[in-house]
This record gives sequence, C-alpha cells and structure tokens, in this order.
Amino acid sequence: MLYRNKERYKAWRIKYRLKNKNRIKETSRLYRIKNKERCLNNAKQWRLKNKQEVKKYNLKYRLKNKKILKEKRKIYILNNKDKIKQYLLNNKERHKNYYLNYSLQNKNKIRKKNQKYYLKNKERIKKYVLNNRYLKRASEAKRRASKLKATPKFANLNKIKEIYKNCPKGYHVDHIIPLQGKNVCGLHVEWNLQYLTASANISKYNKLII
Repeated sequence: MLYRNKERYKAWRIKYRLKNKNRIKETSRLYRIKNKERCLNNAKQWRLKNKQEVKKYNLKYRLKNKKILKEKRKIYILNNKDKIKQYLLNNKERHKNYYLNYSLQNKNKIRKKNQKYYLKNKERIKKYVLNNRYLKRASEAKRRASKLKATPKFANLNKIKEIYKNCPKGYHVDHIIPLQGKNVCGLHVEWNLQYLTASANISKYNKLII
C-alpha cells in the first residue's frame, strides 16, 4: 500500500497539498470554527511546551514585518483611543509595576536606546525644548514635589502645566506655601501656585509670606 513506503507517501502528501491548497485551507477554517475552544486550548498548550520556539518565531516575524506592524499599531491606536484609555485606567498599577520591573532589568538597554535616539534627533529635541520650556519647568517641579510626596491624587496636573505655560517672561512659578517650609509644608497643587519675579522668588526662598 501507498503509506508503507514512507518516502513515496511523503512525496504524495506534498503533491496533494499543493494541488488542493484552497480546499485544505477552507476545510481547516471550517474545522477551527466548529472546534474553536479545542483549537485554542491545543494552541495554548503547544505555546506553553515550546516557549523558546514561540519566542524565536515572534522575534523573527517582528523583524521581518517591522513597518507593517508599526502601521497596523498606528491605525489601531487611532481607531480605539477611548478603549485604550479605559484599559490603561483599569490597569494602571499593573502597567506601572511592569514598566518599573522592565526598567530595573534593562537599564543598559534603555540607556543605549535613549542615547541613540538623542543623537539621531538632537536638533529636533533642542527645538522642542526651546519651544516648550514650560513643560520642562512643570516636569522639574513635579519631580521635586514627588520626592517630597507633595503631589496629591486630586491635583489637576493639566491646570498646573497651563500655569507654567502662561508664566510671564522674567517671572518664576512659586509655591505660596513652600514645599519645604520651616513651620508648614504646602502641596504641589494648582491653587498653591503664583507668579513672582525671579528676584522676589529667590529672596522668598522657603518662607511663607502672609
């Protein structure tokens, strides 16, 4: 019989598959629809048993289809903004922990990537910083406040950014109640910010002036 000769049977199978490509494809599709749960479970079990193979395949696929995947991701983000926003809100802590762990485990990789990006986009970054100095000031103030644990959850970060953006030339954004006051410590919130001249802000330092 045909199957007793392995080489001959193998050649016949290849020939049959090439000849009936569309028919096999349709049969497989219908089978997957009819046995959806079974197929998903089998695929899951296979991936768990062959983690390294899956990893290699995914890496190879991503490298080969970098531009296509980038474009697909871009289209998906544009069409699902609300869905993504809601997902990120629902999984805030999970993402925070993931990126924190990733950053700790891949410090050198991230540093090299950032250096490479900076060297490639030096002029663009320089121009952006010059046109958006208020963002840098707001970011630095937020960082200082975070260190002091002075930014509460109810703080309106968009309003704070707006205050820094609209800061007149020659003025500083000052905390009315200082973050590191001698007798009292204030919060990094929108209603604790005011505009002061550079000299007035420096002379005020960490004092609360009533």
